[in-house]
Amino acid sequence: MTLANHSPYFPLLERVAASYGQAYFVYHVEGRRFPYLNPAFQQIWGMSQVPCLEAPERLLPAVHHEDLGFVKGQYRDLLGEGGKRTAEFRITLPGGETRWLCLSCELFKEESGTFIAGFAEDFTKRREYHHNILKFNAKKNATLEILSHDLAAPFTLIQGLAALLRMPGERNEEELLHALGLIESNAQRGSDMIRDFVNNEFLESSQVELHRERIDLVERIKTMMEDYEQNGGMVAKRFVTQVPGTPVYLYLDEMKFLQVMNNLISNAIKFTQDDGTITVKVEDQGSSAYLAVSDDGVGIPEAMHPILFDKFTKARRPGIRGEKSVGMGMSIIRNIVELHGGRIWFESQEGVGSTFHLEIPKQ
Repeated sequence: MTLANHSPYFPLLERVAASYGQAYFVYHVEGRRFPYLNPAFQQIWGMSQVPCLEAPERLLPAVHHEDLGFVKGQYRDLLGEGGKRTAEFRITLPGGETRWLCLSCELFKEESGTFIAGFAEDFTKRREYHHNILKFNAKKNATLEILSHDLAAPFTLIQGLAALLRMPGERNEEELLHALGLIESNAQRGSDMIRDFVNNEFLESSQVELHRERIDLVERIKTMMEDYEQNGGMVAKRFVTQVPGTPVYLYLDEMKFLQVMNNLISNAIKFTQDDGTITVKVEDQGSSAYLAVSDDGVGIPEAMHPILFDKFTKARRPGIRGEKSVGMGMSIIRNIVELHGGRIWFESQEGVGSTFHLEIPKQ
């Protein structure tokens, strides 16, 4: 089968595909061979295309050992269900370099047999760039949450002093009261502004369509928690991370899901006394991943349990330092979790603490 003879423009298309680093292929399922594999294959896989044309099994050792089962599963699903597939996985080049590939393909049934046709492209640099952006975003979220919490204390103190100085005394009452009024109102405005910024960021993100990618949940949670652990002294809290020693891969909208986790941690900070402990846990449960955010804080009053996830819930309450709440955070969290096909629930006892549980399916 020589596809290059099908059109006089095919060699030109091959050159264009190669220049963009896309390896086009046609695979004959029954014959277990590649009738066609363009030259860009060699650039991506780091091996000659000639031996692989008749012996595709030569490619399997190059697939990263953590992704091999995933790739085989995608192949079985494509044969069983047909249609189109897009899969992201890693390969290891002969020299030890790791690359990320995005494979897009479709199943075709012809008179001469069953074929899989599509293309693979190297998106290692794009993924690294995206990962760096998300890492920066996670650090920004952690910093904003800690700052909004930490600034609440001095602002509250300013308000208290302003109220105290408002009391009659030996001073120019009119001028002093005017100045103190400005201090009080601006302190409150600054505190509200910071909290509103965080709330609006979270609200806006929940109203955008999910953009899912296959990510290592363990790696992302560890990266996110490093920022909290390093800055724990700022909020006088201890942060603990409990994750497996092996990757747990899920298809997630990474930015939205990490915002969910940041929001749960923020709530734990707000309702945990100084020197308290906040623990984030991840477990691999086979077909799903389990996460938990626990604290040993003041807990949630039992009367609030049935309405905690309601939009604009009456369960909203200020934090132990007076941190503001708009009552929408938990509703947004549940919405994002459910958009991922997951579920969220909690256990809480006043004076003991709270634990929020999440279960997210792997596909």
